[in-house]
Amino acid sequence: MTQKELEAFAKKAAKGIKTEKDLNQFAQMLKKVTVETALNTELEEYLNDSKQAQPTEKNSRNGYSSKQLKTEDG
Repeated sequence: MTQKELEAFAKKAAKGIKTEKDLNQFAQMLKKVTVETALNTELEEYLNDSKQAQPTEKNSRNGYSSKQLKTEDG
């Protein structure tokens, strides 16, 4: 997002802010969205896999796969 786009967004958002409580709620929501987006982006980069990508293996994301257990009884 460019500086001009950020300024336009801030001006539009500021029109709805009437009280200090509104400002605090907006700031809290903005921080929450920013941190969640940053963490999700970091996690996707770390996993090198986006949620929308098709998995290469059948059960690559859910942790379920068939397993065979070998014991003395067979």
